[in-house]
Amino acid sequence: MWYNLIPLLLILVCGSVIIYIIKRKLPAVANVDLTNLPQEKEKRVKQRIITNRLKRNFGRWWLWLRKIGQPIFSKIREWAAGLYGRLLAARENLARETTKVEENVSEIDELFLAAEEAKKKEDYDEAERLYIRIISLDSKSAAAFKMLGQLYLEAGKLTEAKETLEHVLKLTAEDAEVYEKLATVARQNSELERAQEYYTQSLKLNNTNGQNYFNLAEVYEALNKPKEAAKCLKEALKIEPKNPKYLDAMFNLGILNKDKAEALDAYKALKEINPENGKLGEMKKQIDEL
Repeated sequence: MWYNLIPLLLILVCGSVIIYIIKRKLPAVANVDLTNLPQEKEKRVKQRIITNRLKRNFGRWWLWLRKIGQPIFSKIREWAAGLYGRLLAARENLARETTKVEENVSEIDELFLAAEEAKKKEDYDEAERLYIRIISLDSKSAAAFKMLGQLYLEAGKLTEAKETLEHVLKLTAEDAEVYEKLATVARQNSELERAQEYYTQSLKLNNTNGQNYFNLAEVYEALNKPKEAAKCLKEALKIEPKNPKYLDAMFNLGILNKDKAEALDAYKALKEINPENGKLGEMKKQIDEL
């Protein structure tokens, strides 16, 4: 059966020969310069042509973009420079305005003090001039308008007082003191219903003012509304239960309304406050006659 080994020996011999040949020729194959092959040369030439063409196209596009974009960039630079200049100017203006406001505030404080001194000396013309000066520096100074309105009221200039105080309401919307002053102007002008409205509005904003309840009671009494007047006096006495003026008004209103209990309560309170009051005897007599 040795003849079965012959094919195997032939295969081994042929394989050995092939390996020997490859081993001798491998260094030569490794040293082959592919760049010198015709196909590789053609490929490199094509790549170089394409690259050069792209460079030329890019150069033309860049020149075109510079030509088109230069005016735009110039405008943007001008705009940015102008904006920067305006910002600097705005900052400087703000600094100047801030300084000016601080100076005005200082001057306004001094003018308020001077106006108060003028009022104490009853120099109403000087006080008016000073308040008007404050308003010229700060046209939204509600305090200056309010004090000027009060000045006009004290000077008997009712028209000017009304106009000035009404302007304060445009600046502050709600101010109990201003409504009270407007009510005073209305009473002096014999506008009782308007005075009633102003006092009512003032008390809505500040219901702790006993004097306003008392004033409103007087207005109601003048309008022949004794029940409403009595209610107002009771409110005033809740705030100032020992005020002789309020108690005296409550007594008179009790006599007028023929309300013996109300008059008697007022009488007792007055007697407790001032037992030496010379009017107590007459008051007791009036109560007994009810």
